Amino acid sequence: MTGDDLIHKARQGDRAAVEALFQREWKPIYRLVYRALGDRVEAQDITQEVFIRAMTSLDRFQPTATPFAGYLAVIARNLLRDRWRRRRLTTVTDTEATQLASTAVGPEQAALIADEHMLLEALLAPLPPDYRSVIQLRVLEERSTDEVAAIMNRSPGAVRVLQHRAIATLRIQLQEGRRR
Repeated sequence: MTGDDLIHKARQGDRAAVEALFQREWKPIYRLVYRALGDRVEAQDITQEVFIRAMTSLDRFQPTATPFAGYLAVIARNLLRDRWRRRRLTTVTDTEATQLASTAVGPEQAALIADEHMLLEALLAPLPPDYRSVIQLRVLEERSTDEVAAIMNRSPGAVRVLQHRAIATLRIQLQEGRRR
């Protein structure tokens, strides 16, 4: 059954179609969220929220505009962005500090992950939007070329060329950064 068929049936309330959509898209969305957070429990919570929001707004989803995987990725990125904004606006209380200390990811590792994300964002920011998208989808989310082609509405060959050019541009940026 195609993705469009599943979406059509899910809109009509078919639980099996909803389950099939969840099973097909859960891992890629979870990987996206986990890479951004480094915390499995929180990544599971946010991934679940992505699917809840997607299902509650499924009637607004237009499969001709974007593939369902891309729709979910946008929801995930928006939730992550909201989470980071809330984190920046609030101060860490003693209770939160204790909770951070008791998680699997220690404060040092959390700081390193945050630094890596900031560096990656700084490297990707000057890239054209298509380059950022292909790096995000192919490299960070580890999606297949065919899947990225569907999300970006391009041929697999065009995605490979775009990825090659994006990585070449990143290399140049890194080399220029080392020279400074």
